[in-house]
Amino acid sequence: MNLIFRKGEINMKHIRNKSLMSDSDAQAGIGTLIIFIAMVLVAAVAAAVLIQTSGVLQQRSQETGTQAIEEVSSNIGIESIVGHRSSASSNDLEYVNITVKVMAGAGDIDISQLIIAIQNKTDRTDNIGYTSNSSLLSGMNFTVRELRDEDDSYNTTNNNYVINTGDLVTINLNPSIDFPAREPMRIELNPEHGAAVIKDLTMPASYGVDIYISLFP
Repeated sequence: MNLIFRKGEINMKHIRNKSLMSDSDAQAGIGTLIIFIAMVLVAAVAAAVLIQTSGVLQQRSQETGTQAIEEVSSNIGIESIVGHRSSASSNDLEYVNITVKVMAGAGDIDISQLIIAIQNKTDRTDNIGYTSNSSLLSGMNFTVRELRDEDDSYNTTNNNYVINTGDLVTINLNPSIDFPAREPMRIELNPEHGAAVIKDLTMPASYGVDIYISLFP
């Protein structure tokens, strides 16, 4: 009996050892765990990339929105245009004075960055820039005279050349091209931000005896 028992016991141990050696459940579990960890790492990296990308896109969208608002709202309004002859007998304009203001809802406008173009039917002068020295007025630059400026935003002494809401200034041009009677005139004001302001005019049929000729309105 004892011998048979020990023989059966040996056989049972042999069966258990064989079962343990052929069991593959542990390997499958470790493989699944490795795949799960890899998926978590990939998801974390992807999430970090998405968060960084969304931050960059948000910053760019804010910058684009700000620039778009400036382009749409920043503009100059022309109040009047007056030609100035040197004498009552002259058949040409010596100066052109353009009174401008900042349109409603627009931001500050740096007059020193304004570019002006003027033309008749055959000639054109563009890239007319700003000068704060009235003695340097010529066909290639313009000066500005302030008419209303409550907050002193336009102050050449302090190197401030900005106009804002409520300000009214006159731009003085000395055209290098002629504008006799019946001659067309086009004036283009190109601010740093915002759309260009274009005004097409036609000189009066006769200047008469007036020194100052109202061209607009």
